[in-house]
Amino acid sequence: MAQNSLLGRPSTSPFSPHFGRTPHSLVGRDSLLAEVGGGLLTGPNDPRYTSIFMGVRGSGKTVALNEVEDRAAGEGWVVLSMDAGTPGLLERITQAISQADRTYEALNLAEITDRRSIEKGIGIRLGPLEGKMATTEHRDHGATMGLREHLTYLVQAAQRHGASVLLTIDELQGIDRVEGRRLSNDLQHITRRAELPLAFLGAGLLELKHTLLGDRKMTFFHRCEHFDMPPLATEDAAIGLAGPIQSSGGTITGTALALGSKAVNGSPYRLQVIGDIAWKTSGAPDSAIDTPDIEAAIAVAAEVVDAKISVAAWHDLSEGSQRLLEAIGTRGGTTTSAQAAQDSGIDGKTANDALRRLADTGYLERPGHGTYRLTDLVPREIIRRETEPPQTTPPIPAALLKCRKWMPRAKAYCVLSKNHTGGCRSK
Repeated sequence: MAQNSLLGRPSTSPFSPHFGRTPHSLVGRDSLLAEVGGGLLTGPNDPRYTSIFMGVRGSGKTVALNEVEDRAAGEGWVVLSMDAGTPGLLERITQAISQADRTYEALNLAEITDRRSIEKGIGIRLGPLEGKMATTEHRDHGATMGLREHLTYLVQAAQRHGASVLLTIDELQGIDRVEGRRLSNDLQHITRRAELPLAFLGAGLLELKHTLLGDRKMTFFHRCEHFDMPPLATEDAAIGLAGPIQSSGGTITGTALALGSKAVNGSPYRLQVIGDIAWKTSGAPDSAIDTPDIEAAIAVAAEVVDAKISVAAWHDLSEGSQRLLEAIGTRGGTTTSAQAAQDSGIDGKTANDALRRLADTGYLERPGHGTYRLTDLVPREIIRRETEPPQTTPPIPAALLKCRKWMPRAKAYCVLSKNHTGGCRSK
């Protein structure tokens, strides 16, 4: 039993309702991880040796990335784990290489990079004394190297010990364009041309298809194997809910498990939120998680997902894309491209291009030729809520406004309508 403190009581929940946090039980990703793992083991000639995970928020990209990192590190790989959410990525990679040199002493990068120290004798005079002071000058070739050289030397050092290097970059959609082009060229040279054991695994939102992967000067990223994060099957969701509960000493009824698994609706993040809320609501592990607990958790999870995923995804869009989604929402969530263009006031070609992009990035699906339907990423209710005008207080009718002029003799305020004619009155 967890002890109370002045700060409160710590949570015992086995679920992780936080983006990127590796859950207690990773489900529905065996096939994906086996694909990427097989590519890493095969080597630079395998297209999966350089891969990119893509998906909407909450689809498990970062968790899968972390899992591959852990497995590679367990096999003796040197892992450089980065994110591109802020500028300065290339410098951070260089710093990570220096850190790897200190962490893995056997790499001995100083030997490879020809880092030498030369002693010099300098004459000195201190009052009546004369002498010589030995000084050391450090010639650090590494200080003048670029990122490509730093990475190459790191890979060569690992190779000498029968190891490989894995570079991972999360939030790849946020990479600076100039830095992305330079990194693309360096990785292309090291991994593709020189065929050195430097594997790459990136992760980012689906918009990568129209940004990073749409840049002709980033050939390396184009040639990476691309994996869209698959939705969780209901069976996997059931395992993802029941496993952590049971392994932590709790129980869940069959009806509650079936209800919760279906409500996950393919989202790993929603699974973690539902499990966490149900655990806390029920008082688990002391009490079993029953149907009312799951129903309450589903309702809370809907609000959390709306706030942290759907609203954020809505505000990622341009004004034109928002208008198109609003137009589709007003027609019940499904419409043709021609209707969406007409309703939004956007010309046909521009609307068609935008609709295709919205479908590629998870906002829409295509149930039929020329037809688009909203997905759960930004549902109709969120669109309505985000586009409705703010509530304003209606103006008070002029007839209800009072004069309120002070009358000294009556020692009262006038109660007649404002702008009335004649004398003021208190009754």
